[in-house]
Amino acid sequence: MEKKIVFICQEVNFTTNALVKMFENDGFVVSRLPPNADRLAKVQNMHDVVLYADGAQTYDVFFLRYLRDLMLSFDPINLYIIGTDNEFTKIFSIIERNKYIFIYKRPVNAKEIIADINGNRTEEVFKRILVVDDDSIMLRTIKNWLSNKYTVFMANSGMNAISFLAQNTVDLILLDYEMPVVSGLQVFQMLRSEERTKNIPIAFLTAKDDKETVMKVLEAKPDMYLLKSMAPVKLVKCIDDFFTNKSEKAEEDENLPFLEAE
Repeated sequence: MEKKIVFICQEVNFTTNALVKMFENDGFVVSRLPPNADRLAKVQNMHDVVLYADGAQTYDVFFLRYLRDLMLSFDPINLYIIGTDNEFTKIFSIIERNKYIFIYKRPVNAKEIIADINGNRTEEVFKRILVVDDDSIMLRTIKNWLSNKYTVFMANSGMNAISFLAQNTVDLILLDYEMPVVSGLQVFQMLRSEERTKNIPIAFLTAKDDKETVMKVLEAKPDMYLLKSMAPVKLVKCIDDFFTNKSEKAEEDENLPFLEAE
């Protein structure tokens, strides 16, 4: 059976082209349309619609009402919306949220949407990891190692990481310990002092394995530390094990018996 997606976006740019390419690489036939009710009405046998909501504040109300009607039809479409909180607010002022609507905050990895469309998303595959390193080669190297199993974001400085985390959430931060201007330790301390980021697990990345450096790293009490010289397979396994242990610990805590005070 042919897999089809209607991809709606206001502008054709690098991001939307990359998303469409990922859908096509997974075997989907993609019909790209602007946010226009008349154009959308001409599409036949529509089932899955991906709405890249950049510019939703300017959407024609007739377009949103047509989407609403599709959601209320006898055979409703599945609607996958990529956007921001403000864009979601605009859309849901016309369209009522329901079980056929899936939302994804930007930036998004198309693999998450593909998994939802295929009905086989697994939580552990799409854990979100932010890698922070001033070395662009190291950033892309680590991203390549992890991208098959995780959604990976990159920041090339501590301040860029803090700006990113002000708008986005992640499940783990891989933080270079030795960075210029604002060191990894300073970034660590800033993140731990903020309510929004204080509970995000942080692993230090370091190129040095001498005793003095290791002791300094451990004094900060990160959730773990990783050597940049580790083999890719070993580094990925350390992260896999971290999430597995974290998940098992959460399950144990949920199953602890409740003791009433006498």
